[in-house]
Amino acid sequence: MKILIIEDEESAVEQLKNMLQQLVERPDIVGAIDNIEEAVEYLSLRPAVDLIFLDIHLSDGLSFEIFKQVKVDIPVIFTTAYDQYAIQAFEVNSIGYLLKPIRKEKLQKALEKFHRVGARHPFSPDPAVLEKITQMLTRGSNYRRNFLVPFKGRLVPVSADEISWFELNDGVVVATKFDNKRLTMDERSLDELAEQLDPSQFYRANRQYLVSRKAIREIEFYFNGRLVVKLSPPPDEKVLISKARAGSFKMWMNQPS
Repeated sequence: MKILIIEDEESAVEQLKNMLQQLVERPDIVGAIDNIEEAVEYLSLRPAVDLIFLDIHLSDGLSFEIFKQVKVDIPVIFTTAYDQYAIQAFEVNSIGYLLKPIRKEKLQKALEKFHRVGARHPFSPDPAVLEKITQMLTRGSNYRRNFLVPFKGRLVPVSADEISWFELNDGVVVATKFDNKRLTMDERSLDELAEQLDPSQFYRANRQYLVSRKAIREIEFYFNGRLVVKLSPPPDEKVLISKARAGSFKMWMNQPS
């Protein structure tokens, strides 16, 4: 099988090559390309390639740009560091992907799927789907990272990284910093804040709390399938995750930060 790897991390390339040597009979790695420009140039030659492993984030941008510049009718398996929005979009649209660092058993399943259906169905990207995923991936640059918070007649700059949790208290949003200082925010709802902050770093625990990943010290099981989130510094009340949200919360905690 002729395999092309498009990946800008040398260690990731070597890891993938080693696993392919173990899982594929006589794999022929025809190339390892680390940028969009060279990938477009290579693919424009219509090479005899059976499968492409394509990293989403390359040194010169998102690899989706490749499909805007050259027709690709070769099966593609995307590789990506975890991004919850991109993964959701891939799953909804049945686009194959592997999370990095790639695990051998996951690669095995991807290869089995390729042999079962992929070889007969070359990748044909829907431009609208790729544009949607691109927008999701680039949202991170627009997340709010700083606040100007009114405090004793002046405005105090506060970084989102300094905040342990946001709490809705009698209709007022209050931020508690890691040094246990409490600041009243201009924002009037946690929904508003949740839309502005990086969802990989802040989680809407319940109607009252929006918590920072870095503040979570441990998680305890509670009654009726609920969870108690222990924060630093500790709040006055228990921060509970409902049974319905416990699964998604644990998935969020397991993702790379």
